[in-house]
Amino acid sequence: MEPRLGGPVSGENIPPVDYLSWYIPRLQENRPYDLSQSGFAYDWDVDIDTMEMLKFWKKGEQPADWVAERYGVESEQVCVTHGACQAISLAILAALPSNKPRAVGVEMPSFAVVSQCARLLGCEVIPFHRGPNEGEWKLNRSEVSEILPRVGVIVLTPVMNPTGEMISEDDQNWLIEATQSAGVNIVSDEVYLDSTKGTDFYRPMFEMSNNSISINSLTKTYGLGPLRFGWLIGPQSMIQNARNAFQNMQGLTSAPSMSIAGSIFPRLDEALDAMWDTRRENLPKLVELVKSHGIDWNPPPFGIFGAFSIGVDAVQAMAEYGKPLGLLATPGGMFHSELRNHLRICWGSDPQEFENALPILSKFLTSIQEGNH
Repeated sequence: MEPRLGGPVSGENIPPVDYLSWYIPRLQENRPYDLSQSGFAYDWDVDIDTMEMLKFWKKGEQPADWVAERYGVESEQVCVTHGACQAISLAILAALPSNKPRAVGVEMPSFAVVSQCARLLGCEVIPFHRGPNEGEWKLNRSEVSEILPRVGVIVLTPVMNPTGEMISEDDQNWLIEATQSAGVNIVSDEVYLDSTKGTDFYRPMFEMSNNSISINSLTKTYGLGPLRFGWLIGPQSMIQNARNAFQNMQGLTSAPSMSIAGSIFPRLDEALDAMWDTRRENLPKLVELVKSHGIDWNPPPFGIFGAFSIGVDAVQAMAEYGKPLGLLATPGGMFHSELRNHLRICWGSDPQEFENALPILSKFLTSIQEGNH
């Protein structure tokens, strides 16, 4: 169920996103103990008149200005989109040089949409790796060097899904220098990066290089997934490319989404503060539980999710032991086959709901360990 890599696809050759094909039906089961979330759960208090939302574009506001002000860039460096998935496609289109191969290097492990968007756009996808291994998650520089002459764009996710691990500063700087020398652009999926704001891990690509587009959204860190509000930040020339592509495919963004986003944009730091509070309350309990089952795991120093090995295929374990317990968590094999024994756990939910789920997770791990003896 890991991402399907390869050449361009169309028509009957378009593959499903196997992770979502697996996950969405199970999410709709409403299992009572859900540790599968990929984003922070924050209860925004927003009250907007429905008809007023529909009039957003008559008010003269420009959502790109909100993003520009928050991230200290010019509005011309911002393109607003309907969520991060659309932003990935627009960024790849905007960043592909006309004189380079229509091929994209995609970091693995990764979320399937990252690679499959490129294939839907008529690109070949060539993988490179950061890990996976049991130690530090290091970039495979020899792989990157090998594929650079064959691609026009490199796509990576600095805060990796499903591990929550941030790319090292050395690897990030090396990648920037290597791509710049090769005339290759970078698309950086930074939907989790704002969870590092205020720390040394906060290193957005748009601040570090002139050949990068950074993608972000209100979905993962800010708890507004249903809103579908995303954006790209990068050099003005590439962002204009993205705007041209957006207008061709979309025209205008949704007025209701823009109205709701505008009401909470000045308050985004509320969610970040709440995220750190939730982490401080929930994560120590998870660490203690995992340790009590003899699992060696060091969680990432920020964020709301991580992954550890449970010693067996996590898809099978979730079917055999998780479903009867009403537990849902995400198998790591959805992101890379070598992580099939890993389970991604999110600790960004309501503290009481999280605490209620922990004894069930413990029963799940006990069932696996007893079944292996």
